[in-house]
Amino acid sequence: MYTFSQALGKLASKGRLERVTKAVSLDEISQIIRKSDTAFLFENTGMDYRIASNLCTRENFCAIFDMNWKELQEKVVRALDHPVDPVIVEKQPFEEVEADLGKLPILTYYDSDPGPYITAGVFVTECETRNLSYHRILVKGKNMCTTRICHRHTWNCYTRNNRHIDVAICLGLDPALLFAAAISTPDPVDETSLAGGFYETPIEMVTVENGLSVPASSEIVLLGELTPEQGKEGPFVDMTGTLDLVRQQPVLKITKILQQKTPIYYALTPGRGEHSFLMGFGKLPLIYRELRKMCTVKDLAFTDGGIDWLGCSVSIVKHSNDDPGNVIETALDAHKSLKHVFVFDEDIDILNPDDRLWAFSTRFQADKDVYSYPDSPGSSLDPSSDPGEDRRKTCKAGFDCTIPLDKERKDFEKVI
Repeated sequence: MYTFSQALGKLASKGRLERVTKAVSLDEISQIIRKSDTAFLFENTGMDYRIASNLCTRENFCAIFDMNWKELQEKVVRALDHPVDPVIVEKQPFEEVEADLGKLPILTYYDSDPGPYITAGVFVTECETRNLSYHRILVKGKNMCTTRICHRHTWNCYTRNNRHIDVAICLGLDPALLFAAAISTPDPVDETSLAGGFYETPIEMVTVENGLSVPASSEIVLLGELTPEQGKEGPFVDMTGTLDLVRQQPVLKITKILQQKTPIYYALTPGRGEHSFLMGFGKLPLIYRELRKMCTVKDLAFTDGGIDWLGCSVSIVKHSNDDPGNVIETALDAHKSLKHVFVFDEDIDILNPDDRLWAFSTRFQADKDVYSYPDSPGSSLDPSSDPGEDRRKTCKAGFDCTIPLDKERKDFEKVI
């Protein structure tokens, strides 16, 4: 189990963290982290906060938890099947500071941004169950913001309570909580129990003034309320690298700011690898868990070309010519925003784009091996799809890039 600071220390010990000790302005920091996938810790920001970025990558998660990629996925799937409830502790690790967002090192990332954005804020709400989820926050004043709320658990909680709920927004969490908060299960679940299941020990929580419980190791906690008032949110550079829609979204009012003694602010660069990887990582275990029930999975991965969200690749040990079609339908059902699924044999390295394209070129026939699903609900992030209120209409597809079992395998295998 790690604090955010300890996770950064683990990366530093493995040579995966660059500490920047010279004075750097917020504008310079946004430019630096936008152009690199290196994990950074900026220690001299001209404010009372250090800034960390680029923590959440595949390689960094493997380094932090001392696991390879397959082991990490298996561990998360086990946590989904065996959650461990959190515990409330009496200690109060936080000190209160002035509720002025202008004193936090909140970055403006792109020229198109309408203002500073909090991008790594994990919202804690409690309706039927506690829920942790990410929602970007556009800062519009000392304590006023608008926040993009997708139509899932937080939105349902908000609308069921006359569009007025108390929230806590946590910044700088244990990396297990960072990926647990990105997991969107079909039914409501307390994501702290998923992180607890990952560690096989309870996550420690503390109750704050508005009655919500938050992870005790949070670097910064913003207490506030989602109000019935609406305000403009966007444009925002989303993980596709394109601008998301401008919408009327709930106004968020911040009432208190709590923090550790020497807090680290977590700046997650929108539209970059960390953003898309973290969101995709939240979906991979759900797909993997379902695929394991019906086939032998060698590997499963989102890739940068699919924005870690819209397209995934699966390599399987094929036992039946029906396996690829079943894999495609199962993956699309497990991740509703998924648009394209590519299925490969176990000899294909799905992390190698040349290997994937080679198999696509030599083992795929468009008149036989395409599975299409027109007029499907898709992602609002896909600019090629048809407009919709919260989701868009799209044509989903799967591609069977495997060797037919009624043909000679040796004719399809690489000799050199």
